[in-house]
Amino acid sequence: DTILGDEILLSNIKLMKIIKYGKLSLLRNPKAILKSGRTIKWHFDMFHGNGLIDQAANLLEESEKNDFVNYINEKNSFNRGNMFICRSKDIMNKFYNSLFPWLERCEKKFGFNLKGYGQTRIYAYLAERYIPYWFKKHSKHLVWPALSFNIPRKKL
Repeated sequence: DTILGDEILLSNIKLMKIIKYGKLSLLRNPKAILKSGRTIKWHFDMFHGNGLIDQAANLLEESEKNDFVNYINEKNSFNRGNMFICRSKDIMNKFYNSLFPWLERCEKKFGFNLKGYGQTRIYAYLAERYIPYWFKKHSKHLVWPALSFNIPRKKL
């Protein structure tokens, strides 16, 4: 039913990035010093604001909340880039009826006066974590590599 882009493995984050961005996240989750302890929640806290994904998860519909919280607390990878292909109109409608009301509730809570790159795009980052969770739960899915080509421009 659905194709998702390849996964970002959180165990591959370099120690220098953790030291630079993740001191507080590391204090909140000391297991993350080991590659096996790095979860989606820890990664989100490190780059986008401690506790924000927890606050956002609390705004989900009850039918999704517990499973999403388990997903972000247990998984150590997610499918990148807000990309997916879905062939079912019914599945797409169900997905959009779950995603957009949630993001609207998040907008009311967090607003738009956010600081820094990691927070000004928080709604895209929340969607990036929610997309693989939702499609893996509600559809048959495949994971394919996402390729891009940088075509150089000709000088005029």
